[in-house]
Amino acid sequence: MTAAAHLNFIAGEWTKAVNGATYERRTPYDQTFVAEYQDSDEADVVLAIRAAREAFDSGPWPRMPAVERAAVLRRAAALMRERADELADTMTREIGQPGQRGAVLAEADQLEYYAGLLISRRDEMVYAQHDDALGLVATEPVGVVGALTAWNAPLSIGHKACPAMAAGCTLVVKPGHQASGAVVQFAQILHDAGLPPGVFNLVTSARDNGALVGQAIASGDGVDMVTFTGSSMTGRAVMRTASDSLKRVHLELGGKSPNVVFADAPSLDVAAAAIAKGIVRLTGQSCQAGSRLLVQESVKDALVERVLEHIDAARLGDPFDPATTCGPLVNEAQLARVESYVEIGKKEARLLMGGTRPQAEELRNGFFFQPTVFDDVSEDARIAREEVFGPVLSILTFRDLDDAIRLANSTSFGLAAGCWSRDIDTALRFAKGIRTGIVWINGYRDDSVLKHMPMGGYRDSGMGREWGPEGLDAFMETKSVMIKLGRG
Repeated sequence: MTAAAHLNFIAGEWTKAVNGATYERRTPYDQTFVAEYQDSDEADVVLAIRAAREAFDSGPWPRMPAVERAAVLRRAAALMRERADELADTMTREIGQPGQRGAVLAEADQLEYYAGLLISRRDEMVYAQHDDALGLVATEPVGVVGALTAWNAPLSIGHKACPAMAAGCTLVVKPGHQASGAVVQFAQILHDAGLPPGVFNLVTSARDNGALVGQAIASGDGVDMVTFTGSSMTGRAVMRTASDSLKRVHLELGGKSPNVVFADAPSLDVAAAAIAKGIVRLTGQSCQAGSRLLVQESVKDALVERVLEHIDAARLGDPFDPATTCGPLVNEAQLARVESYVEIGKKEARLLMGGTRPQAEELRNGFFFQPTVFDDVSEDARIAREEVFGPVLSILTFRDLDDAIRLANSTSFGLAAGCWSRDIDTALRFAKGIRTGIVWINGYRDDSVLKHMPMGGYRDSGMGREWGPEGLDAFMETKSVMIKLGRG
């Protein structure tokens, strides 16, 4: 395997696609060549599912003592840290975003976390309820897992693979076609750490074949569960396909996350910096971007002034330049999507900043778009209700707590929300009233604690939870064993 000709990984072997086809990935920064991947189709999925099925039904991994499985995960975590710079560089080249090393280290932490959770986990005994019987409540791996991952955070495969492998499951993985490189490297790391053949199988494909490959995984008779991260529209398609065989389905989907600033926020400067970072980070290509700013009327002008200052300080450029804080959008299609929403926004609201592609000569070969801010946005505006997935912020105002909760809940999404207030009663009433799976209070997207807590959404933002103990539970089946004692 070379850096410029990545292969599929099936049954512990690097293999070419059955059809012999490949595709190129070019960096969104300046369109230079990054790597070549296999453009797989359904035939490769059949091979990958067969390998995962055999590894689960008769291989050592599901039957391996917990301490031995944990040792493999810990070795993989150590290798990820050793190769962190290589992994980060790959992601930066493919998705065009700076600062990816932290994402690598976070996934190494996930491997270690689930290794520890695996060893400490206990099943239950029903002991004292009946004199002549005992009961065991046991958990077992769900089986073969099909994992379809997103391009904006390639190593988020770890959110799925780490707990699935800890549970004893085997996997068939299809990464986003725009950013497969880090997942290929992740497969190599697992192999080098001693993961048995067939436990982690990887199939890549270009955009045209991608839907076919995803559908083949979701519909495969040998797959017991499908876990998907991506858009709500595609998530519905995955769910429909998986429902024909009643597979377990986990979906982590889109968001239109509100960042809600009350008049008594501890610091408007800190809140403004976090709001701006949400729009600039990953160029807004995140379901948790905080793309709706809800601000109480009395502090609106002061907060918006600070937000604009922070966003204006963002530097667009080469993602390998340490001074760059905002890279390009992932491809031309995403750029066109953002431009179309901005044109809609210009008719619905008042443009405060951005709204065009940058004109600097050094940026013209990349898919750059200026961070954009709209004010006077109504709650029924499309830019306030639909996920743009780009560096676009919509500002709405509210009167009081009840109005803030109503506005925050006024979209079909329910992934994340932020609340800024000194008043614990206000903050907790907001947290109880908002219909989202995640609520940050006075620190938007602070993942230092969240990485060990469950993450997921309500409504159009998906079903099921990743991270934390719940992340491991997602890949487990529960079995009740009832034992009649010999007396009588």
